Amino acid sequence: MSTQGGVQTPLSEAQTPLPEYEVSQYFPRSREMTAEEMGALREQYGSIRAYFKAHPGQYRDTQRWLNQARIGTTYDVYLTRSVHLALLAGGAGALLGGVVAWLLADAGVLATLDSPLSVGGSLGTFLAANRVLFAGLLLTLVVGGTTAGSTWLFRYYYPQNVVANRERAINVMLPHALTYMYALSHGGMNLISVFDSLAESEDTYGEVAAEFDMVVRDMQLFGNDMLTALRNARNLTPSDELEQFLDDLIGLLDSGGDVTAFLEDQADNYTEAAKEEQESFLETLSVLSEVFIVAFVAAPLFLVVTLMVISFLGGSTLMQMAALIYLGLPLGMLGFLLLIDLLSAPYVQPDDVHLEEQRERTIDTTTVEDDERFRTYQRGKRNEQLVAFARDPLAALRRSPPLTLVFTAPAAVAFVGGMVLRGTVTPSVAALLSDPVTVTTLLFVLPALIVAAPLSYYHERKRRRENLLAARFPDTLNVLSSANHMGIPLVDALDMVARWSKGSLADEIRVVRNDVRWNHDLTDALLGLGNRLQVPHISRTIKLVAEGGRSSGDMSRILAIAAEDTRARHRIERARERAMSSYLAIVMIGFLVYLLVIVLIDASFLGAIAEATATAPEDTPTGAGVVGFTNVPLDTYRALFFHSVVVMAAGAGLLAGKLASNDTLSGLKYSIGLTLVALATFVLV
Repeated sequence: MSTQGGVQTPLSEAQTPLPEYEVSQYFPRSREMTAEEMGALREQYGSIRAYFKAHPGQYRDTQRWLNQARIGTTYDVYLTRSVHLALLAGGAGALLGGVVAWLLADAGVLATLDSPLSVGGSLGTFLAANRVLFAGLLLTLVVGGTTAGSTWLFRYYYPQNVVANRERAINVMLPHALTYMYALSHGGMNLISVFDSLAESEDTYGEVAAEFDMVVRDMQLFGNDMLTALRNARNLTPSDELEQFLDDLIGLLDSGGDVTAFLEDQADNYTEAAKEEQESFLETLSVLSEVFIVAFVAAPLFLVVTLMVISFLGGSTLMQMAALIYLGLPLGMLGFLLLIDLLSAPYVQPDDVHLEEQRERTIDTTTVEDDERFRTYQRGKRNEQLVAFARDPLAALRRSPPLTLVFTAPAAVAFVGGMVLRGTVTPSVAALLSDPVTVTTLLFVLPALIVAAPLSYYHERKRRRENLLAARFPDTLNVLSSANHMGIPLVDALDMVARWSKGSLADEIRVVRNDVRWNHDLTDALLGLGNRLQVPHISRTIKLVAEGGRSSGDMSRILAIAAEDTRARHRIERARERAMSSYLAIVMIGFLVYLLVIVLIDASFLGAIAEATATAPEDTPTGAGVVGFTNVPLDTYRALFFHSVVVMAAGAGLLAGKLASNDTLSGLKYSIGLTLVALATFVLV
């Protein structure tokens, strides 16, 4: 063993000195500094930064987080800025606390406060005489201190959170990136060119491409050799799986092994690891679906019943119930959606940019903007887009369903305005309480359906098309691979596949066949296919075929590799859908249970109370029999119950879509269906 940079390394590594960049990943141990050294640091960097620089060992993890999160700064600069931001936030919080204290003092709230601590003598008398002043100061300090502390903690742990997200993103995309590297290596491309091609595919392979971009820059900009660059990436990557792969690759390169066979084995191994990680994530989702039942079905029902009982006993609970329904449920469901989205984000493969558009952007950056030919090309392209939109306006909606909001949002506003102007509905609290179902439906539910229904339709249509392409594309690639392996020319193989295929995929394959036959350029034909299909993971596979075919004459093997990569991703998605189908049913049943209980309370309990109250003599003393319920606002409770069901229908549907397919918009169809069920139930009962 030897020591370099304060870190012990094996003898095999000690024989080759580690580069300065790698050594800089480690910190020397902290040591006691003399007064003169501390004074020099304070004079050069200021007191705050000097303190951090004098204690490097305490912030070793912070610097590593900053490096792994790609935050280009040193720990002392970052923490110094964090202190400054915390002080600014604390000052703003103290100012806010002072304003709140002044408002409370002006309202007389602070004057009624009693100290939780019993202080006697002259000190107690002094505190009691100045309770408003001390209460205001305490509130100011608490708000300011809380704001400053929260800002510091957020800044301190933010890099660690970024690192954790990058780690999961790398682990998810690593099997596909290794498949891409294997395809290029199988085609005869040298390893440096493979790294360079992967580094340029950050829009396709996400954080894995960013890691290899560092390897490429290490070699091209800093002049390091490949092994040194790989060691630097190994020491800096946040992913244990990528670190293990780089370790194995370094060992293989040292021993002169077969890189292509190694990449093939690694791609298979990490694909299996990705499946296991997906299964672990599905278990987390199953727990969250059960949490949903407790948090948004059982707990609200318990609170509603409890608040009703308190109200019937003479308490005032309308504000609490309104806060639960209009604030608690929506904010809770929104937070739950954000939690699922945060947990799912690392497992979502990045949406790549359409390959042809990406290529055009590359051309644009190298084109002189003042070139008249370039400006003519841009004008022609815009004119083509306008003509295409005029010929088929719905095509834009099929490509991007959120564009429906441009038409449906004004339509919803016009619908509400028409209902109000015609006098069909009155937008007032009194009207809402007298007929909550009709007023709420006309003012809120139907406008929401006008917006949501077209969006859901086009979104589901797009997803159905993508799922159909994803299911058929691997078989298409396998047929092309087998045909090419048997000596059939690629153009003839494309024609053969187009004959037995159907739907949009068959049409696109015919376009590729004609493109190759007329232009004799397979790469451009494939890039055009990826741009037209507009399915991110299929575009990634097409890029694999295009780049692999550029460097290899063995297209059959490249096509087989691409088919297996696409099939592996499709299997993972199908496994998620099958695993979450039962929990989707749990969410739906949970909503139906909530609806049933609310309807029973409304029809059987509130209805009976209303009838008994209506038939009770006016001179009956309060508290005798049922007359104790005469002050209960039954109409208000009915409105609150109906609104709670509508909120629950919308939220449960969106959560179901997020759980089932990791897509909130996919939950719109469930929200629409549950809302219609709720409306029908309240109208009929």
